[in-house]
Amino acid sequence: MNAFVPPAPQRPWGHRLFFPAAALYGALSVPLWVAGYFGWLGIGWTPALHAHEMLMGYALAVVGGFLLTRPSRAALSVAFAAWLAGRLAVLGGLPPEIAAPVALAYPVALFVVAGVPFLRAAKSGHNILFGPVIGAFSLAEALVWWGGDGGRTGALLALHLVGILMLVMGGRIIPSATAGEVRKQGGTLVERVQPRLEWAGVGGAVLAALTVAAGEPSGPLAWIGAAGAALAGATAWARLARWRTGAVLRRPDLWSLHLGYGWLGLGWLFLGVERLDPLAGGAGWHVIGAGALGTLAASMMVRATLQREALPPDFSRPATAAIALVGLSAVLGG
Repeated sequence: MNAFVPPAPQRPWGHRLFFPAAALYGALSVPLWVAGYFGWLGIGWTPALHAHEMLMGYALAVVGGFLLTRPSRAALSVAFAAWLAGRLAVLGGLPPEIAAPVALAYPVALFVVAGVPFLRAAKSGHNILFGPVIGAFSLAEALVWWGGDGGRTGALLALHLVGILMLVMGGRIIPSATAGEVRKQGGTLVERVQPRLEWAGVGGAVLAALTVAAGEPSGPLAWIGAAGAALAGATAWARLARWRTGAVLRRPDLWSLHLGYGWLGLGWLFLGVERLDPLAGGAGWHVIGAGALGTLAASMMVRATLQREALPPDFSRPATAAIALVGLSAVLGG
């Protein structure tokens, strides 16, 4: 009698599908954007389309890889198919009446698969925030297509939502990981979560996002939104200053996170400036989009993959070089 009992089939990891898709899409978007800029493409690759795809395409694919940790095969298949269909609909130049609902399908699917469980299982204000933020991406997508301003409000709202997720997730992962390294060196990281600063920063970021959704480009709401964004940026820097960056300079998997969070603080400050005095060439958008999102997403995708695959946390030289180049591109592009 064979006593061997095969293990139960493991549910698929979302990162195995979404992280490579996000990385590939981000890489392909660079030559696509250059070709579109010089008019070599049949589709109208405009700045608005570029912003949309970097946020609703690339960034939300990264978010999907992080949040869909143990989905059912059906849920993962539906979510990824919706993401892929949205990219094909937008890049294929389908009529808006067709492309809009197709593009909206992935944010809705992500909310159903990942956001709703957060609402059901959240036991603290920290976790319950994820559900509404993920759900708000559907609003951002809708505003892109039906907002009446060429998609600017929807893209700006999506940028704020991505910034909120990075603010919260980075604010937990970075000090926790850094504390472990500091402990190895015989020290103690006293200032870790810093709840007062965290809540102040998140509150400012949410306030800034709400004023964007309200759709008033100028006036009192713009000033309130600018103040909220500035508060988010200032508190991000204040928290980072207490996380002992000097202790992790020999760990690419950690200093890259610190670098990304530094970009994030600067990016929120630039978003505040943008609300009152838009900068030339979309520089304010690029600081948080290329600098913070580019650096943090690249670093956290590599780090999360190594952790979930039970591999050593050491970054390879190509991964370290890629993250450094992303940061350099943000400097040159900003």
